[in-house]
Amino acid sequence: MHSWLKVIVASYVALSIVGCGSGKVSYVDTQDSAEYTSVGIDYHDIEAAVHKSVQSLLQSEYVLGLEDKKILAISDVINDTMQQVDVRGLTSKVARAMRNSGKFQLTNAISGSGGTTDNMIYKSRDLRNNDEFNQYTTTEKGTLIAPNLSLSGVIVQKNTKVGKKQRVDYSFTLTLTDLKTGVVQWDENTHIIKVAPNSKVSW
Repeated sequence: MHSWLKVIVASYVALSIVGCGSGKVSYVDTQDSAEYTSVGIDYHDIEAAVHKSVQSLLQSEYVLGLEDKKILAISDVINDTMQQVDVRGLTSKVARAMRNSGKFQLTNAISGSGGTTDNMIYKSRDLRNNDEFNQYTTTEKGTLIAPNLSLSGVIVQKNTKVGKKQRVDYSFTLTLTDLKTGVVQWDENTHIIKVAPNSKVSW
């Protein structure tokens, strides 16, 4: 590398380091982070949607009447907003609360876009045809348990100009469906509304 090019590269790296270190980064407690809220969907919005949905679900006539544990699969969650949303974070929080209630179990053998499937479940079954593995230790056929229920959802955003400000409405809808009958056993809609100057809304 030419000496003049080395000087340019070294100067650029030095400036980058100075630029990165010029601002102080600090931790914010989750209870205090609402002070730094944005117009977009943030941690507090997800927590609010989860809390309301879980309370509604666990107090519903369907759940109160359950006698046996149900197997839950996470289906599709549609993000119909203008931003990236951690839909899996949302559904995992709801599913965790459902499991903690003692009335549901979550399957990772099958899922839609709102959940995750553990690929090792199926990879481990491929070992049945692998002579390198003791076949007495492999998983036999017919051991997976099919889900009884499906949890699906949609997140919708609507922007409305109000004078020099803009109102942003977010709607979180979750639906619990019986997979055998197709009957909706429960659903809940949570609204979160934010108002900000037009300059703060970039979409």
